Amino acid sequence: MYKYGGRAYYVLKAALEVAEENREMGLSKLGDFDYRSLVLKLKSWGIEYNPSNLLKVMEREYGLVRTSYRSSNQRWWVFTDISSVRLALEDSRDELGDPEEELLTIQIAVLDIDSVIAELTSILSKERVSSSDEEKLREIVLDELPLIIEVYKKAANYSSKFSDFVGKARKALKLARKAALMLKSRPRAIQEKVPELSIEEKLRFQ
Repeated sequence: MYKYGGRAYYVLKAALEVAEENREMGLSKLGDFDYRSLVLKLKSWGIEYNPSNLLKVMEREYGLVRTSYRSSNQRWWVFTDISSVRLALEDSRDELGDPEEELLTIQIAVLDIDSVIAELTSILSKERVSSSDEEKLREIVLDELPLIIEVYKKAANYSSKFSDFVGKARKALKLARKAALMLKSRPRAIQEKVPELSIEEKLRFQ
């Protein structure tokens, strides 16, 4: 996106701010941001720019956003990875802001919480769980979730800025709880090895 220079920076920054405002006001049912709000945000900064073509590039070539809703008079998008976008915008600034907030932004980007949610969802969808599923759940609960919750506690203090991560952290915790309970109640897909009989034992049963 560097070849688009300041245009890409301000469009992404405006879209991110609109997304955070929408989430804070509970207006994110259709997506993170819509075209009209994005244009108004840019205008409030004194920028007269039509972001339509740049949004197409962001969606089709870079996969930064995707269309979540479209009608005859409005269009909404969602960020595919809002944490990475936030980190990229922070990185493009000349000066660092609050060090703790900067560190938190980096930690959220590094934690692959989407992968954790996907793994837990996969385990919960199975009729029978294998020993590898059980081992994966143990790894998530003992190694990955503690880090996620540690970052979650800090992120929850920043109102809407990290609301996407906060929501995903809560979801991951709920899924982990369900998966742990499921392992106790569902049959395991473990085949017991039947010991092979010796020749003498085989003859005895003939």
